[in-house]
Amino acid sequence: MKRGIVFSLLMLFSSTAMSAESRSITIQASSFYLGGGVGFNTLSGGSGNGIQILGGYKFDFLLNGDISTAIELGYMDSGSFSAKVFDPDAGGTISQEAKGVWLNVVETFPIGNKVEGLARLGFDFGDDDGLMVGAGMGYNFNPSWLLRSEYVIRDHINSFQFNLLYNF
Repeated sequence: MKRGIVFSLLMLFSSTAMSAESRSITIQASSFYLGGGVGFNTLSGGSGNGIQILGGYKFDFLLNGDISTAIELGYMDSGSFSAKVFDPDAGGTISQEAKGVWLNVVETFPIGNKVEGLARLGFDFGDDDGLMVGAGMGYNFNPSWLLRSEYVIRDHINSFQFNLLYNF
C-alpha cells in the first residue's frame, strides 16, 4: 500500500515537472548579430593594431529583469607587435602576432536610453589561448546598429577595441 502511494506521488510530481519543462526551444533569426572592428593591442612592451570579426546570438530571457545574455564566437588577428628586447641573439627587436578563435558569454545591461554596459567571459582558443574577460559600453544607433567600445584581457594580450554590430 505504501509503495503504491509513493509511486503515485512520484508519477504526479514527475508529470508536473515534465509539463513545466516542456517549453520548446526555438531559434529566432532576429536574435542573431554579426560584427567586426579594430583592436589596439598591447603585449609585454610592444603594441599592434588588429582586427576582429564576430557573430552572436542573444537569448530571449532576461536575468534580474534587465540583463541580456548572448553567446559570441569570433576571430581575432592582433596585428604585428614590435617589441624591443635586450637579447643580443634577437637583434634588438622581435615581431610577434596572435591569431585565433574565441568563444564568450556576453552580459549586457541598460545604462541609459541608448547606452548599455557589457561584461564578457570566455576562452581564446588561438595563439593566446586561455581565459578571456572584458568590459565596456555600447551605443544603440537604432534597433539594427550598435557600436561597442570595450577593454579585453587575455593571457598575454590586452586590447582596447571598437566593434560595429548589426542585429538581424
